[in-house]
Amino acid sequence: MPHDHITLAQAPNGEIGPRCERCGVRLTFGSAMVVGKFYMCWEHYVEVTGADTSTTIGEADERFWMTE
Repeated sequence: MPHDHITLAQAPNGEIGPRCERCGVRLTFGSAMVVGKFYMCWEHYVEVTGADTSTTIGEADERFWMTE
């Protein structure tokens, strides 16, 4: 199998997903980050790649619906 290196885990509801290559936590395929040929959780992905989210949350004094 081409993906024998991926460790899978099964959730109590029967759903399967990968385990983080570094810490072994069970992930869903939607939340897992791919580095090379391995799946990692977000914390280890940031640690390995140095990448981080580009989203910034701005705090406005007034919201658009509050202006007159």
